Amino acid sequence: MENHITREAAWELLKKYNKEAFHLQHALTVEGVMRWYARSMRCC
Repeated sequence: MENHITREAAWELLKKYNKEAFHLQHALTVEGVMRWYARSMRCC
């Protein structure tokens, strides 16, 4: 059985342990890059 966490729950958990705005912005940037990379890999 796989365990999944929603994006919203993950975001709340991240904010609980990361109070600095830089870290939160970095997380959003990494999320965007990973989404782009995942989409780019689907076409090949």
